[in-house]
Amino acid sequence: MKWNNIKLNEIRKDAKESLKYKDFNANSKTKVYLLYLYVLPILFALVLLSLGLFIEKEIASYFITSISIFAGLFFSLLFIVTDKYKEKKDNLKDTIIIAKEDNHNEYDITVKENDDSEVCNYLKRYKNFSIFLVRQISFTIVLAVVLILSLSIIYFSPLFPQMDSLLWKYVRLAAKYLLNGIIYYWIAQFIVFLIVILSNMYVMLLDDINFEKGK
Repeated sequence: MKWNNIKLNEIRKDAKESLKYKDFNANSKTKVYLLYLYVLPILFALVLLSLGLFIEKEIASYFITSISIFAGLFFSLLFIVTDKYKEKKDNLKDTIIIAKEDNHNEYDITVKENDDSEVCNYLKRYKNFSIFLVRQISFTIVLAVVLILSLSIIYFSPLFPQMDSLLWKYVRLAAKYLLNGIIYYWIAQFIVFLIVILSNMYVMLLDDINFEKGK
């Protein structure tokens, strides 16, 4: 029986889809995201593994603590983003009309008066910003949880049963390379999404300030 409440694949897909668009414009796509979302993390992982840098128990503990703090902050940010968009919409409700689109379960924003197109464009940008940010933050939280679980394996690995056979040593070595490579890859993606979220918030906050000045 499929549990429809778990939407991890949908969260991952939507977050990566949101990186395709430039400046919160749903009609402006780019493929540059493929470089910093896939190529750079793979190179980052391969370089660290080739240098023989592996995560030990003490480092894993620091990572778990830091990532847990970020995850908690992102949970708070999710609610702030949705509340801010609702507040913007309520403040401009006398100027705009929000109509539901039939083919997509989404809402379109139009203006009541022709001379308020700037308000409409601003709110559309803010809507896209809110949607993209919620998707990106949600996936970053998922990444944080997965990283914490993976790092916990390294943290508790000294407690696992040990064997002296040659085969077991090769299995442990292969598992060490594989687990560390995956963790490095996810850490790089985590950092990428941190930078993207920060950049998007910076752009939208400046846009928000400029809009308030022009009112």
